Amino acid sequence: MARNNNQVKRDAAGRLFFLLDRQYRLVIQQVVALKPHVLAIAARQGMFVAKAYRFPVAAARHAWLLAALRKTGFSAAPAPMPIGRGGVVEAGGCYWLLTEYVAGARPISFAAWADAADGLHLLERYHTITANIASSKQEAMGLPRAQLYDKWRRRYEEFCRHLPVVETIMDKEDILFTLSWADYCLSTCREHAPELTADSAAIIHGDVASHNFLRTTTGQMYLIDYDAAALASPGLDYCQYANRLLPYIGWSYSTLARFAPLRRWLEKRWFLHALLFPADVFREWRSAAARRRPLVFDRKRRERFVRRLYAMLQ
Repeated sequence: MARNNNQVKRDAAGRLFFLLDRQYRLVIQQVVALKPHVLAIAARQGMFVAKAYRFPVAAARHAWLLAALRKTGFSAAPAPMPIGRGGVVEAGGCYWLLTEYVAGARPISFAAWADAADGLHLLERYHTITANIASSKQEAMGLPRAQLYDKWRRRYEEFCRHLPVVETIMDKEDILFTLSWADYCLSTCREHAPELTADSAAIIHGDVASHNFLRTTTGQMYLIDYDAAALASPGLDYCQYANRLLPYIGWSYSTLARFAPLRRWLEKRWFLHALLFPADVFREWRSAAARRRPLVFDRKRRERFVRRLYAMLQ
């Protein structure tokens, strides 16, 4: 088993089950591995999710944010289990965060207008609440601060280091297009950094992929997985959301502007500049290479989109 920041040893789950049985009297009936480090556990007392962390600070930070959100009445965040330290228990050399299981839920689809719109409105509610948490809770200062342009540069350099691999999954013209706009964004980001820095901060989610928005059979929406939470302008979440949404709307600026929560951000120059950066390619190439699948995009439509944004910035 490969090791990373969240992956666990083979016997860690067994030690967790032993602890839950002996210390917390949970009668476990079934376990399903959702990911190598995430387990769905059915117990006689109910269902919950257990997520493993190698470091206690990461688990504690996630647990704190969930508890702070629930305390404000934000029911779209899973509640921590009332065991251990705010839902965190140590077992098998890992720190496990235990949260409620969202039953009967499916991820939203950015291909469905209603799903995409509802996800944005949920994100708006989340940012309104976390802006208050960030300004009133001392614990929020322990969160990392998102550094957009540093992240761009790291991903750009990684992409360039692996160009021989990238060339096996991407068309040459697509690679040149990607590098050209990435070079432009990195060379001009200092012009836009002051405007981004001036934005009021909230606690951003940091990973607004469609699979982190769940809709239950009763229509209730949940936002899950806060591992990438950080202090920053909420616009970073909206930029990432727009970047993930654009392929489903044909890289259409006018369609993007129909989503009300995005309109105020599309008036900001730093936001338009950020949409030019090919974040999706730098995010997805490694997965495509691992699966030996081509990484393609509609370059003609995408080029029209970026040319429009470029003209708006001049």
